This record gives sequence, C-alpha cells and structure tokens, in this order.
Amino acid sequence: MQPIQLVRKHISLEISEQFEQFVGFNLGHLSFGHRRFDHAMTEIAKLHHAQKTYNLGGGILLTGPSGTGKTTLINNYAKHFPVYRDGNKTIAPVLLITLPSSATANGLLTAIYDALGYPSPPRTELADKTSKIIKLLKLYGVELILIDESQHAYYSRSLPEFRQLIDTLKNILTLSKVACVLVGLPEVEDVVFSNEQVARRHAIRLELSKFSYEFEADFKEFRAILKQYQTELPKQPDIPLHEANLARRFLIASDGILDYLSRILSKSVEIAGLAGLSQLDLTVYSGAFREVVWQSAPDKLNPFHPESPLRRLDKAGEPFYPWHLKHAIGSPLARRNLIMPTGESHGT
Repeated sequence: MQPIQLVRKHISLEISEQFEQFVGFNLGHLSFGHRRFDHAMTEIAKLHHAQKTYNLGGGILLTGPSGTGKTTLINNYAKHFPVYRDGNKTIAPVLLITLPSSATANGLLTAIYDALGYPSPPRTELADKTSKIIKLLKLYGVELILIDESQHAYYSRSLPEFRQLIDTLKNILTLSKVACVLVGLPEVEDVVFSNEQVARRHAIRLELSKFSYEFEADFKEFRAILKQYQTELPKQPDIPLHEANLARRFLIASDGILDYLSRILSKSVEIAGLAGLSQLDLTVYSGAFREVVWQSAPDKLNPFHPESPLRRLDKAGEPFYPWHLKHAIGSPLARRNLIMPTGESHGT
C-alpha cells in the first residue's frame, strides 16, 4: 500500500481528481539567495580557497536561530564539491558532518569516520583514533570540514567531556591543517570562546539572522523572496504575495524565519487544494498559520486576520516569545553557570 491510498481512504473532504498534487505539498527543498546567504557562501568559499592556496587551515563560526537556513547553506556548499576518484584514490574535498547530540570526543571522531565512509576502529584509545583521523583527512584530500549542530557541545554531560571534545577538535584542525566551519545555534559561541586556540582559529563570525520589519532593506529582500516563492506555487494567490501589506503579514506570521514562511505557504497550498479552491487568500493563510505556527492563536492575533494589529508575536504565551532569556537551558554543565545561555561565559 502507498501512503497516498490511506490519505484517500481517511480524508473527510470531497476531493478533486488532482488532490494528490496538494497532499503534503512542500516548498522546503527550495532555497533562494539573499544578502545573508550570499555573504556566508562567499566567506566560506574564501576560507576554502585560502586553505587550498596556503594550507594554513583557518575557520569560520556560522550561527543563527533555528530555521534561518544554516543547514541548507552548508548542504548547498558541499554539493559543489562531491567525492570523486583520482586514479586509485578517493578524494573528499569537503566533509559535511553533524555533531551528535551525545557530544563527546568519540562521537565527533565517529561522525568523521562515517562521513569518510571509513569503519570506526572498535575499542581503540582516543589518541589513536584521533591520530588515525588526521592521517585519513590527508589521505582523502579533505580541505574543508563543515560541522553542523555544533551547539550540541554546549550540552556536554560534564566539564571533563566538554574539554576533551574541544581539545580533540583543536588537535584535529591544528595537525591536519584542514579549514573548518562550525555551524549552530547561538550557544555555539560559548563553546568556541571556551578555548583560546579554537576561538582564534574561528575568528570570522557570521550570522544568518531573521528578517526584520524594522529595516527597510530586510523588508525589501523579504518581499523579493515571496515573489520567488510565488513562481513555485501550483495555486496562485488572489493578491501577489509580495504586495506590501500582505508581505508584512507573512513577515509577522513567520517572525522573519524562512523555514516558517516555507511551511505556511506549503500548508496554504495543501488547504486550498484539498478544499477545491482556485486561489490562495487570507482565510487560507490564516488556517495555515494555525496549523504550522500557533494552533491556539486568538483571531485578532492571527496576522492574516483583517483586524490584526500586525505586531511581532513575542509576548509570553505567543509563538516567538524569547523563552531562552527567562528559562535555564543546557546540560547540568551549562546550568551550573560554567556556560550561560545568554552568551556570557563564566569560569569557576
């Protein structure tokens, strides 16, 4: 049985012959260039070029809130440099790894082994594993390592594990002379600042921030992205998505986060398609906002309600409330004030 058969069996609405093209419609695979994206891609390419030219390593710290496109960006970069064969050798110029949630030195090494397609040696001392990794990076011609979810180090279970992880990373980068981009949520800054050598190596700091309606350039760029999204929709809106008032509603509904924007538009297409509507409108967007952002939104706080005050939804109980400023986060290590969630590092 195919999943779509179950959808057809259990859906309660009358459906059109074309309903299958709307079920689970998703724009998440799309990425559109914008200033932040282009700047980050350029800086990573410059770092990569410098490593190839001077073999001095170096690094970048790329941060930003969840959903702003960090993973999309590094996946996009890595696709330009696929693994290839050079005679009998396998060459992997760019290595993309994800730091495991159980952030330990062994977890980091295993992730690198996996990315290289090389079996991790069992029951081997950490120093031997590290030495082997350094040799493999040189053997595979690795020039650049992109480490996603680097903030997981922030949640190390103990200070010794945290220090061992950071020291292992430092040793790998220093001895292999591979360039590195650490990618993650803002907490990763505290991880980097905990080690002077790692901080110095990743002196270039980039941020993929949210789009803000407080800056005209941001709003103009956000409208341009909406215009690009509209060209990908199988159902068109009754008002162009980039129309100023409607664009402001989308900006508030997504809080300037492109992942939320993509989800709202995707769900809008599905809702309209299953309902047999010919166009997307405020009622459709309103329903999509409730489904993917804020299920219990009061009508007038729904950005697509005609009487919405169109303000940022960042008060207590609202979807974009900055909870991390009020509530302790992190592992027991972080909560003991060795690393503070506000970005301030504290020693003991």
